Amino acid sequence: MKTLILALVMVIGGTAIAQQQPQHQKRERKPAEERATNSAQKMKTKLGLDDAQTAKIHDINLGIAQKNDAIRDNTSLTREQKMAQLKENQNARNAQYKEVLTADQYAKYEAWEKEKREKMQAKRAEKQDAKGGKAKPASPPAEEDEL
Repeated sequence: MKTLILALVMVIGGTAIAQQQPQHQKRERKPAEERATNSAQKMKTKLGLDDAQTAKIHDINLGIAQKNDAIRDNTSLTREQKMAQLKENQNARNAQYKEVLTADQYAKYEAWEKEKREKMQAKRAEKQDAKGGKAKPASPPAEEDEL
């Protein structure tokens, strides 16, 4: 009888604790200026940018990050509309990068982006497998693409 009561208390207690923990916590978004600076510095290191290129990349990143923030904060847009606009911004950023980077640097950038995309897709698939659900086809990352 005691073991039955003890088991019942543990089950009820465990359930109560599990319900108190938030399931999905939204990450705090860093300010656009900080994101632009961080990504420009990463690109400087990975791609061997000079100071002039780094400054131009920073300005491109800042403009795109500010536009992306406005899109994400716009509650009148549907998820699909937001994704389409974010994709347009990503394409515009890549076009601007092509004007600033050398052909070799841009090729390295594309390879780096592909590697990051593959890692994210693997991580998403792993998360889906852990949940026991079907893995959805990977969509282009929104936040991580802000380089």
